[in-house]
Amino acid sequence: MADNKALNKEVETKEEKKVSAAESNNEIKETTGSSVEIYDEYDEEELEVTKKPKKKIKKKWIVLGIVALLVIFLVVRGVTASKNAVTMVETVDVAKGSIENILSVSGTVESAETKSYFSDVAAPIDKLNVKIGDKVANGDVLYTYNEKELTLAEKQAQLAIKQAKGTYNSSFSETGAADRKYAEGMNAQQINDRVDAITAEINALNDKITEKTNRMEKTLSDLNKTKLDLDQDGVLDGTEDDLDYNERRENDEQVALALNEAIADVNYAIAHDAEIKGWNDQITSLKEEQSHLASAKAAQLNGGQIQASKASLDTAQLTNGDTISKIQAAKEGVKADFNGVVTEVEVVEGATVAAGTKMVTLANLDDVQVSVQVSKTDLPKIAVGQKVDITINGKSYTGEIAQISGSATKNANGVAVVDTKIKVTNPDKEIILGVEANNKIHAEKADNTIVLPYEYVLTDAEGDYVFVLENGTAVRKAVKIGISTSTDAQIVEGLSENDKVITTNLDTLTDGMPVAVMEAKNE
Repeated sequence: MADNKALNKEVETKEEKKVSAAESNNEIKETTGSSVEIYDEYDEEELEVTKKPKKKIKKKWIVLGIVALLVIFLVVRGVTASKNAVTMVETVDVAKGSIENILSVSGTVESAETKSYFSDVAAPIDKLNVKIGDKVANGDVLYTYNEKELTLAEKQAQLAIKQAKGTYNSSFSETGAADRKYAEGMNAQQINDRVDAITAEINALNDKITEKTNRMEKTLSDLNKTKLDLDQDGVLDGTEDDLDYNERRENDEQVALALNEAIADVNYAIAHDAEIKGWNDQITSLKEEQSHLASAKAAQLNGGQIQASKASLDTAQLTNGDTISKIQAAKEGVKADFNGVVTEVEVVEGATVAAGTKMVTLANLDDVQVSVQVSKTDLPKIAVGQKVDITINGKSYTGEIAQISGSATKNANGVAVVDTKIKVTNPDKEIILGVEANNKIHAEKADNTIVLPYEYVLTDAEGDYVFVLENGTAVRKAVKIGISTSTDAQIVEGLSENDKVITTNLDTLTDGMPVAVMEAKNE
């Protein structure tokens, strides 16, 4: 009886397994489109009793097959469920705004202009008014020279010029020295050429005088001959009672009077003609120049000696004249050319310095800059003229980028950096050179442009992209980034205003995935 109960129990269990296997097979078929034939191990045992014996299938292979089918089923069902699932997300509407990239960099305050003062004269230092670190104002006297020594040096320079002039003048005779100005800058050949030219001019003028004088003398000769003919006609012939005689006499007297006047006029013209007088004056002037040139030529020595003497004079006038000018300026003391701070003092009071000695160096406090080093990654963001907020010793100043070096250097860490100068546009006397300054460079800036928080922008091998909600799905859109900061990014391509950018679950989204917007929670 007990054996029958056990047998019935075993049969029921086998039936349940068959049903379970069949259900699994149907579900797999609905999901994958294929079915698997299931063999029950207990059916095989019963068949062995009633039928002709067959080769027995190992139980472990049957079990492994069933397990594999179940795994496939579960995976396929998971994938299908994943495709049909809706991911809840949050979005933000794309809008336009402003973005500015502000670079923070520290640097060292320095003067943009330094000037070293060198001694222009050789003299003792009478008084030194500054020391290193002193601030001076434009026009302050830095140091003075011994005035007696300066006066002595000035007289010596004047004597040197006088001596050079004497040497040059001695190269000419006394007469030649007076005539030298007529031949200034001319050599012997040029003097000869000018003398010949003067001779030709004088000859031409004499020809004009002779020609005009000959014409006037011929006129005078003709008048005299006419008068003689008149006298020889016998004007006094006849008697006083003869009427014709009296008429001829009166007529001849009038003619004779006219002739006498004409003869007098011609004689006066020959002696006083204005044109002839002008020509004679020219001849006199030309002959005077000719005489001076001849005298100067006679006084000349060897051409090379004259040139050497003239060069010595010119040199003396240039060098000693410059020395005199510098001595006269030095008598007033050496003054600061700008508001500055003394950075070097190379002399001591009472010392005698030579011309060219370095004395004092000033750094200009009216032209202050901050020297910074910009990394190669930030270099494309900066440009000359960009505004800078500067803080020096806790005080705020304004500035702008004045210079960007054309070559990079390596800093202490071996990183390539570019030296950049920031001009302080409102310096004051409180600035101390050499201290550190904090600088905020207003680099790239854009207004009325699309700006997104950087966390919403993803990047992979294909580039930058965002997910946008379109018709209930997450759509991947490639974007191009312009200006970027540590928190925001300018989107110059890929998005339009009012696009809805997905902001949550970004690590699980895929292109085309169904999504839905979460409802805002009530506060």
